[in-house]
Amino acid sequence: MSDKIRMDSHKLIYHPDRVAAWQRGELIYPIEMEIGISGACNHRCIFCAVDYMEYQPRILQADVLIRNLKILGKNGLKSIIYAGEGEPMAHPDAAEIINATKGFGIDAAMSTNGVLFTGEKAGECLKSLTWVRYSIAGATDKTYEYIHQCKKGDLQVVLKNMEDAVRVKKDQKLSTTLGAQLLLLPENKDEVVTLGKMMREIGFDYFTVKPFSQHPSSKAKLQVDYSEAEEVGKELRWLQTDDFKIYFRSQSIENLGMEKPYHDCCGLHFMAYMDSAGDVFPCIVYMGQDEYIYGNIYEEDFDSIWESERAKDIRGIFCEEFIKKNCRKNCRLDEMNKYLDEIRFPGAHVNFI
Repeated sequence: MSDKIRMDSHKLIYHPDRVAAWQRGELIYPIEMEIGISGACNHRCIFCAVDYMEYQPRILQADVLIRNLKILGKNGLKSIIYAGEGEPMAHPDAAEIINATKGFGIDAAMSTNGVLFTGEKAGECLKSLTWVRYSIAGATDKTYEYIHQCKKGDLQVVLKNMEDAVRVKKDQKLSTTLGAQLLLLPENKDEVVTLGKMMREIGFDYFTVKPFSQHPSSKAKLQVDYSEAEEVGKELRWLQTDDFKIYFRSQSIENLGMEKPYHDCCGLHFMAYMDSAGDVFPCIVYMGQDEYIYGNIYEEDFDSIWESERAKDIRGIFCEEFIKKNCRKNCRLDEMNKYLDEIRFPGAHVNFI
C-alpha cells in the first residue's frame, strides 16, 4: 500500500494516454475532480482553510450533479473526491450521489470529519467509495474539541462511527481503504502517537500526519514551527505493520519552504474543483473568486463549461509569475507540476535511459 498510494507524489504516470494528448496540445478532460456537495459544516476547525466561505447552508442539487456526472464519465473523468468547503455528509442525498458516481464508472472518495458518517450511512454507500479519509485532530476530548470547535462528545461519536465503518467493510467484504489524517499543530503534537495507536486498534488501513499550509484567503492565520516534527515522525513509524501504514508527510513539510520550481500550473488540465453552488474553478484555492469561475452547472453542463474559451483563458493565467505570487505553499499540484515541467523542458541526454 505504501508505494501504491503515493501520498506525497502524483499518479500521472498511470495515465500516459492523457498526458500524451495534453503534450499534443489537445483539449483533455480532467482525470480527477474535487466536489463540495455541501457548504455547511458541523465543525469550525481552527485550521480551516476555507473558513472565508462562511459555511453557507447550501447544497448542490443531486439531480443537476448526477446529470453532469454522466457527462463527466463519458468524457473520461476517472475520480471524484467529495470534500470541499463543507462536510459532504451534511448533504441529505450524499449516499445517492456517491452511488451514482460509481454507477457512471467514476471512482468516488470522501474526506469527512466522520460525525455524520454513521454505520447506517456507511452501509448505504461504503461499497461505492474507493477510500474514505477521516479528519481527526486529537486523541483526547479536550484537544479534539478545542481544535475542531465542535460539540462535546463528538470525538467519541467519530470513534464509534469509525468502528462501524470497519464492521461494514468486513461484513460487505469491501476493499475500501479507510484512513485517518491529523493536521499537526502545537496543540496535538503530544497526542499523535496515541492517536495512531487508536487508529490501528480500530482496524484502519493507514494513519497520516500532514503540516498546516496557509490558504491565501483563509481567516485562520497560524504560525507553526515544524523544525522538530521529524522526531514525531520517527516515533510514529514504529506503529506501522503489514496491515497498517503510516504516512508522515515529510515531503510536504519540506515543500513549505520551497519556491515553486516549475513554469506553469499545467496540472489544471488534469484536475478541477466544483463548489456547492455549482461553480467550477481551477482549484479550491480560488474558490469564491468570481474572476476564476469557469462556469456554473446550473447554467450550462460541464462539457460546455470545460471547453469554453473562458475556461481556456483562465487556465492560461496560471503562469510562473502568477503562481509564485498568488498560490499557496505546498499545493497538492506541486509534484504533478514538477513532473509535467520536466516533460516540457527536459534536461540533456534524455535518450540515455
